[in-house]
Amino acid sequence: MTAWLAERVLAYGSVGIVALVLLVPALEAALPIVGALMPGQAAVVLGGLFAWHGHIAIETALLAALAGSVLGNVAGYAVGRRWQGRLSARAPAGTRRGRYTEQAVGLIERRGAGAVFVGRFTSVLRTLVPMLCGASGMPLRRYLLWSVLSSAVWAPAFVVIGYIMGPAGPG
Repeated sequence: MTAWLAERVLAYGSVGIVALVLLVPALEAALPIVGALMPGQAAVVLGGLFAWHGHIAIETALLAALAGSVLGNVAGYAVGRRWQGRLSARAPAGTRRGRYTEQAVGLIERRGAGAVFVGRFTSVLRTLVPMLCGASGMPLRRYLLWSVLSSAVWAPAFVVIGYIMGPAGPG
């Protein structure tokens, strides 16, 4: 899958690479189904690979990954805020789904900052935490602080992993 994607992205040059590194992490956090199809982490690692091969500057890959991560988190938070009441209503109390939803929102309410930070590094949580933070009513300023901090660690870590893997990856 990654090799196929790399070939398609390279057809659009540096614009395609930057779009991949920015949009996939953004869409992953804003629309959870995207994360199941193409994890943002894989796109960011590809950005590092392409940087090693000289298709884009590593700084460009870093900025695109950071911007995509933060923008996606903010969009996911906004979706959670918008659908706050519907989240509980769609998962009836007493059912398994209702209990899981209540537990997840409870976790966000108890461990908000930690959940935001750790969630950025866990594939399933990366797609759900932004929406759950919005739905739980976490204050936007607090959410933004932890979203930016976690993204500022996550984005460089995975771009650098891709850069280090550069000699073995697609070029």
